[in-house]
Amino acid sequence: MKIAVLANSGAGGGKAADVLKKMRTAWASHELLGVTGFGGEILGQALSPARRASGYLPAFKQAVKLLLAEKPDLFVTVGGDGTAAYAAEELLKAKSTVPLFGIGTGTANVGPIVSVRAEDPLPDPADLKPERLGAVEAVTLAGEHIAYGFNDLVLGNTFLGTDENGAAVTFEAEALAKDGILKKEKPLPRILKPEGAFRKNLAKLPDMAYPAAQLVASPIEQDSFYGRAVTGLLCWTPDSPFKAALFISPVPVVSMEECSAGFDSWLPGGQLLLEEGDLFTAEHPENRVCVIADGNPYTIPENGVGIRYVSALLSVLARR
Repeated sequence: MKIAVLANSGAGGGKAADVLKKMRTAWASHELLGVTGFGGEILGQALSPARRASGYLPAFKQAVKLLLAEKPDLFVTVGGDGTAAYAAEELLKAKSTVPLFGIGTGTANVGPIVSVRAEDPLPDPADLKPERLGAVEAVTLAGEHIAYGFNDLVLGNTFLGTDENGAAVTFEAEALAKDGILKKEKPLPRILKPEGAFRKNLAKLPDMAYPAAQLVASPIEQDSFYGRAVTGLLCWTPDSPFKAALFISPVPVVSMEECSAGFDSWLPGGQLLLEEGDLFTAEHPENRVCVIADGNPYTIPENGVGIRYVSALLSVLARR
């Protein structure tokens, strides 16, 4: 089997090198192919672009294209949910049917693409089972794709990441999405401007009794919701037509900032369930608010963003 491997060496404090060394032994009977700068040097067989793109994300996209050109049987990411999600975006953009398999070394390794932790024994690829994953999709109000969230989408101005000391901290979303820099930041108290509104299928939803500080949307198609912020715990709806859930909170729930709400006091919130075909929209977001898809920030238009569920989107391999 030809296996394309793409590693984020900085994810989770740099555990990727150990995983790649373990991979060379455990998967010695397979052809392992990597890219220079993304773990290929450790694997022993590395592709190198004629001219490396400037910046992490452009170089990442370039590496995915190089590996797909080799027609691999399996695409493996070594990193966190964000690394796997970036790879998934590129595979879908290329209309590739190569299954994706994630090995977790990042800040959070809870999404459905990442099914093996760095410290786990590596399973033989032949023992993995194929699955098709759906996702919550962020779109412009005109319906143009922004990003897929296989674990969750968060609407806010911050995201979780790992600092230089290996600690999980809260970074500014716009600084990374626009300028490619990590800048520590605190969440905003509200995500919509005073004239903002939430709608479902174009119908305006009633105003909430409190400003919305963060919105989290997750697929609920599976029976395991570990790591899906609060939506999995509060919106488990097996054997129902609903495929996604949203939770709108008056305090940031996906954050490393200290907050007593939910621990020493009540945490109110609004919940909404979506069927496939439903469209939820958040209009007129505050400045610097972005959508964070599986930990990766994307800028959104100033008039707002839509969220919908898409089924059977991505081919993955998971442990049986």
